[in-house]
Amino acid sequence: MSILVKDVVKRFGNHLALNQVSLEVPSGALVALLGPSGSGKTTLLRIIAGLETADEGSVHLHEEDAGDLDVRDRNIGFVFQHYALFRHMNVADNIGFALKMRGRPKKEISDRVNELLRLIQLDDVGSRLPSQLSGGQRQRVALARALAARPRVLLLDEPFGALDAKVRKELRDWLRRLHSEIHVTSVFVTHDQEEALELADRIVVMSQGRIEQVGTPDEVYHHPANAFVMKFLGQVNLFHGRVEDGEVVLGANDKDAVVGYVRPHQFDITRHPIGKPSWPARVVYVNAAGVQVRIELRLTDDDRSLEVIVSQDAFRELALKTGEAVFVRPKEMKVFRDDVADYAI
Repeated sequence: MSILVKDVVKRFGNHLALNQVSLEVPSGALVALLGPSGSGKTTLLRIIAGLETADEGSVHLHEEDAGDLDVRDRNIGFVFQHYALFRHMNVADNIGFALKMRGRPKKEISDRVNELLRLIQLDDVGSRLPSQLSGGQRQRVALARALAARPRVLLLDEPFGALDAKVRKELRDWLRRLHSEIHVTSVFVTHDQEEALELADRIVVMSQGRIEQVGTPDEVYHHPANAFVMKFLGQVNLFHGRVEDGEVVLGANDKDAVVGYVRPHQFDITRHPIGKPSWPARVVYVNAAGVQVRIELRLTDDDRSLEVIVSQDAFRELALKTGEAVFVRPKEMKVFRDDVADYAI
C-alpha cells in the first residue's frame, strides 16, 4: 500500500472531525475523497500530508510511519484549490522552486521545468507571470510545481473548485490522461459527485467524520452501502412504503416500513399500466433541452412529485404533453430498511 491510514481520530475543540477512520490507498491509484462540507475529507487529506496531526491513530506512507517524519521528508506534492503560486515569480521559477530550495543544480532544475511544461502542455508560458494566465493554466502550473520534486504521493484539495464548469471538465479529462502517464499515487478531495465518478479509480464516500463506503465508481453508484451514499451520489426519488410479495406498496406501517430509492433514469413511462408496481401519474413539466429530457410527474394516488429522465428518442416516441395522464413504473428500486441496503427490486 502507498498510503495506510489506521484508526485516525481528529478533534477541533468539541468537534469530532474524524472518527476512527481507516483507509488503504494502493500504489499508483487515483482516489477521490468525496463528501459534503464538514464530512472530514480535507482534514484527512491534511493529516496524510502532515499539515495536521491526528489525535489518535497512525498514517503510514510506503510502510513507513509518517508520524516520525517531518512534512518536508514525506515527499508529498500538494495542490491547493486557489493555486498558491508565487505572484512575483514567473511560471518557470514557480515550478522549479522546490528543487531550488533543495539546492539542486541549475541544469537539473531547467531540464525538469522544461519537462513539466511539456507535460502540462504549456511549453511557451515559462516566462509569464501567474497573473497573465487563465485559471485553468494556473492550476496546471500548480500541479507541475507539486510534481517537480518527483513526489511519491500527490494530494489535491478541491483542485478545480475555483474554475467554471467548462474548464473543470477539460481539466478533469486532462488530469485523467496525465495520471495514466505518470502513475503517481494521487488522492483528491471533492464534493462534486460527477467529478469523482469521472476521474477516480476508487471513491471514498465520507460523512460526519466517517467513511461510509469505499469502492470503484461503478460499485458506489450502482451498489451503495447505505441510504446516505445512495442519496449523495446523484438525484433520487424516495418512496416510503412496505414490501408485499416483492412489490413496494406506498404508505408505510410501523412494523414493515422501508424506503425505496429510484434514480430519475430508472423509470418507464407508459400510456397503460405494465407490470407491478405501476402508478398512475400526470405530466406536470417537461424540459427537453439537452441530450436527455427531464420530466416532472405527480402521482395520482398520493400527490407525490417524481423527477424522471428519458432519452430524446423515447420522448419523441411518447409525444408527451403537459397535463397528460400516464403510468410510471420503476425499472429498478433500491430498498433500505433502517438506512441499510436491504435488497433491490
